[in-house]
Amino acid sequence: MLSTAVTISIMDPSSQEVEDTEASTPLNPFQQDGCPSAVGAPSCWLLFFKPIAAIGVGTLLFGSGTTWSLLYFTQVGNVPYLLGPLLLSVGLMFLVTGLVWIPMLKQSLEHHALTKVNHGKGLQVEHRHH
Repeated sequence: MLSTAVTISIMDPSSQEVEDTEASTPLNPFQQDGCPSAVGAPSCWLLFFKPIAAIGVGTLLFGSGTTWSLLYFTQVGNVPYLLGPLLLSVGLMFLVTGLVWIPMLKQSLEHHALTKVNHGKGLQVEHRHH
């Protein structure tokens, strides 16, 4: 995401020179890496560690469940009956949970950044009676 900076022209009354400076705060509440720019906020790696770990564990369990199921159905080895389907289902649950968790976390971060931009005030709707 591109960050937008504001250029401000400052006119000093004693001199007629115009000085261009860039504002120190970007208009976009997110930095270029997509993390919130709040002071004291944890890094993106810490925020996304649990969903990424869930996706990794789910992928490993799903892959091993597929392998155990193929070994059972091809009758290559002496594989327990329920081991393959059990690992397949648990791995799929972890995988889907991690894949759904990431967009929810991003949406929560965007909502938090927008409410922080509004100085903690929620959107106020003005009701007019006719």
